[in-house]
Amino acid sequence: YVFIHSFDVTNEITPVLTYSYMAVLVPAFLLTDLLRYKPVLIIQGISQVVIWLILFLGDTLLQMQFMEFFYGITMACRVAYSSYIFSLVSPVLYQRVAGYSRSSVLLGVFISSVLGQLCMSLGNITYSTLSVISLGFVSFGLLLSLCLPWPKRSLFFNRTKNREQRELTPMAAKSELDQINPKGEAPSSAASPNSASSWKDSVFVQMLVEVRNVVKKPSLRLWSLWWVFNSTGYYLVLFYVHILWSKVSDNEKVYNGGVEAASTLLINIFSHCRIIFHCNIKSCSPME
Repeated sequence: YVFIHSFDVTNEITPVLTYSYMAVLVPAFLLTDLLRYKPVLIIQGISQVVIWLILFLGDTLLQMQFMEFFYGITMACRVAYSSYIFSLVSPVLYQRVAGYSRSSVLLGVFISSVLGQLCMSLGNITYSTLSVISLGFVSFGLLLSLCLPWPKRSLFFNRTKNREQRELTPMAAKSELDQINPKGEAPSSAASPNSASSWKDSVFVQMLVEVRNVVKKPSLRLWSLWWVFNSTGYYLVLFYVHILWSKVSDNEKVYNGGVEAASTLLINIFSHCRIIFHCNIKSCSPME
């Protein structure tokens, strides 16, 4: 943004991220399930490499807008990262792997924030050098995504492929939707042998049924509303703070990395407190 006016950053560049993220999120979700996670993770890695290449080499308004567009793709593809590991493990391990995934994200953000702040405050390293270092890390992450195992099942599109195998092998791994029904309630798509050719067995009808089931559960409604408002407030503050910082600060010293590290550390502390003082939202919710 060195070659671009702050007014353009606020009104011409940053909004591209919001609208591109909104436009790409639903297709990214569908592709994640259809392609079984891994290709979308690779797309996310490629987008991150493109982002840092543009930041390092670009200096025009249009190039920065393209950078925000790819950043929107990266954010939309997070749905693949957050759900990939659950397609590889048993539902019994969901809570544990969710904790590991969250801890790894927080640890990565904390370490990168601390190192970035130290480089800026003590090492007098330029932004271009930091961009090159970041480009190296995301490129390595892209290579790692190529080595990830390919899941054999997903939530909607790849359920019927393993149906015959599950019928022949009772202990075979079930899909996520099957595991959600602990009482053995069969989904509507398995009502009859010929249901695979009926409209009720279509993927989009299954999605609508699952949305209906989510709406019927008070705990899931509460969690979904909390997630919507939490994400909205977080990104609103996050984007506004960087714009506000350029207005109120005349100091050349930047402490964004330290602030990010402190906030990440606080989140990690509260997460561990949540585990220690475990409270089941289902039992605590008065709506049940």
